[in-house]
Amino acid sequence: MATQPRSRANTGLREPRVRRTREELHALVMQAGREVLMSEGLGSGAEHLTFKRVLAHLEATQGIRVTNASVIRRIWDNQEEFQLEVIRSIVDDQGDREAVMTGEAFEEALALLDLTSPESRRASLGELIRATCAQYLEAASTSDATIQLALATYISANLHTTAGSPLVEPFRHTNDRLTQEYVTLYRAGLELVGWRVRADRSIEHAATAFSALAEGMLLRMVADPEVLATVTQVRPMDGVAVEWSLLAIGMNEITDFFIEPDPDWTPPHRD
Repeated sequence: MATQPRSRANTGLREPRVRRTREELHALVMQAGREVLMSEGLGSGAEHLTFKRVLAHLEATQGIRVTNASVIRRIWDNQEEFQLEVIRSIVDDQGDREAVMTGEAFEEALALLDLTSPESRRASLGELIRATCAQYLEAASTSDATIQLALATYISANLHTTAGSPLVEPFRHTNDRLTQEYVTLYRAGLELVGWRVRADRSIEHAATAFSALAEGMLLRMVADPEVLATVTQVRPMDGVAVEWSLLAIGMNEITDFFIEPDPDWTPPHRD
């Protein structure tokens, strides 16, 4: 009977060493660092994010063995520089999934618009707010969003982080980018239903207020699931009972402060 070939592990032979480029090593270790941070959290800082722990995670999950000498001073000067780059990479992704899913909910809610009167148009705007907030909360319940929130909380609470620190600036840049994305969405919603921002107010201020409310809700959600409570209301457009999140209720009320009917609005042409 023919004998089965023995694996290298059984024969005691080592696997051939794979030489990886600096770019390949960088990508592998960065992804492992993100995974470690996502699974273990921040604690009181980034103390979990050590080279030892990250490289052990890489070997355990992918069977790829990387030594400290392969990355220290070849890719990162020290561990702190590595930690900062991992955190920045997560900050750069902050809110992207929520923004995409919120936009998708906005598109789906368009089918229910009633543009026959100022009152029905305002009710239609409320439905856009209700639907997009529900989708936002669903998207923000992911592990990625949780660690992003933890990072924001850590940076806000850290006495050593100032306005010009390497951690605060990426958050500022990301928040500015997301605010502009939502401003575009808010403006499209208002134009669609024939309402506008009052002359003495700005849509950017409205977007800032909405973002602050949403971030506060997410922070409370970590410790208090009641934040996800809903209130049932009958939808004026079709008489269907629908669930309003606390976030949507708050945003709808804030919206009233900023907007008024647009007297120059004309209904969009429909084929």
